[in-house]
Amino acid sequence: MIALSLPPPPCTSQIFISISQEVNPMKAKSSPFLSRRTLVQGSAWAVPLVTASATIPAYASSVECEYGGYEQAFANTSADGTSRTYTVTVDKKTKAFKFSITGGSGGSYQGSAQGGIGGAGATVSGAVNVNEGDVITFIVAGGGGPYGSTASTPGRGWADGGSHVGAYIGTNSQVQRFQEHPGGLMEFYAPTGGGASAVLLNGTVIAIAGGGGAGGDRQTLYTDWREDSLGPRPADFKSLYFTPGTVANGGTGGSGDTNGGSYEEIYHYFPGLGLKMNGGLGGRDGRGGAGGTVGGTVNTRNITSVSYENNAEHSTINQYLAGSMGDDARLTGNGSNGGTGGSGVVGIGMVNTTNSSDEEVNQCSILHGATGGGGYGGGGSGSVTTSGGYITDQSWTRETYGPWTTRTWSPVGASAFSGGGAGGSYVDSSQVYNFNISSGTTPGSPGRRVNGTAESSLCKLS
Repeated sequence: MIALSLPPPPCTSQIFISISQEVNPMKAKSSPFLSRRTLVQGSAWAVPLVTASATIPAYASSVECEYGGYEQAFANTSADGTSRTYTVTVDKKTKAFKFSITGGSGGSYQGSAQGGIGGAGATVSGAVNVNEGDVITFIVAGGGGPYGSTASTPGRGWADGGSHVGAYIGTNSQVQRFQEHPGGLMEFYAPTGGGASAVLLNGTVIAIAGGGGAGGDRQTLYTDWREDSLGPRPADFKSLYFTPGTVANGGTGGSGDTNGGSYEEIYHYFPGLGLKMNGGLGGRDGRGGAGGTVGGTVNTRNITSVSYENNAEHSTINQYLAGSMGDDARLTGNGSNGGTGGSGVVGIGMVNTTNSSDEEVNQCSILHGATGGGGYGGGGSGSVTTSGGYITDQSWTRETYGPWTTRTWSPVGASAFSGGGAGGSYVDSSQVYNFNISSGTTPGSPGRRVNGTAESSLCKLS
């Protein structure tokens, strides 16, 4: 008899639910369980990203075991990124088990662009010999949170995805000064990275599936021509509008594509001019991935119609920020094992028209960048590039309070962009055999979390 029990919660943030038994699809798609006799005959070994040597442990008994149809899927149905933990106590008939786990996917962007999809969590599988009384623990990670006007929590797990710092509106001195000079102001948060799933045997980690990196995102404000108050739009009016392009996706766990994507945003009316941002690097071998390198503006010298400089009429803020490094990981640590994804860096893009309080010519965009996935080495977060600019060769006059008061203004824009980053994976090759670390196949989804998975099959004496 297999005793299934839920352990006491290690902390108040972890949620536990009853175990439901489901048919494991792994049986149909995996090769049969391999006995030591079969293994010695020479199996082809998958090469994981993080392993030592492929040692084959000896069976405790010379009697071969067979799968008896008892198979278990361990679900995580949380909607807030919380992980789930399950334990299985081994009975005397069970001699081995095989498992497959995936990390939580990174959160995804939802807006006027393509891409920005969170990376899939890594998939790690293998087999382990066990004895009566051994305790197998499955930590099933939560998926990263989506893009939005409020910060979403990262995916939780053996290691958590990267998180965001608090809001800048109401706290940052630069933003407070802008608020005293009324204008358009928006603060947005990029998606967060997924958590790492894991398998533990008697409290020792034997496998970790890294979480996917968060997808990239974008946030822009710019002078618009409002025909309801200004009349017909002039044919030569050109705003600092960005053409919605393909936003960078988050790094996928378990493959060479662990790095978050990099991309450029191009101004619609000024071809060649744009902003560049870079994705964070994936964690590996227990070490955190570096944050995305500094981006910046592209081809500014070739476009004289747009300026980012401060002068008597305009005050601007432009920031080119590198992402944050993911945390290094340890295989021991009672909840302090590290491996957290890099946190989101915050950029401000701002332009003030000195002598005007009109919202159209005073714009401020604040963006918290995409965070890294958790794992055996957390993924780095994406860089953030922000701009505050204005057009130098356009000016327009309109009446505001009657024929005696006029205002002259030119288009301005404030923009902020970021790319995404992914977490590392691990297999203890001294205990786990027939192992494999592969790319995840379930990417993030806009507007919702994609949690990790875990499933196992027990090998019993016939």
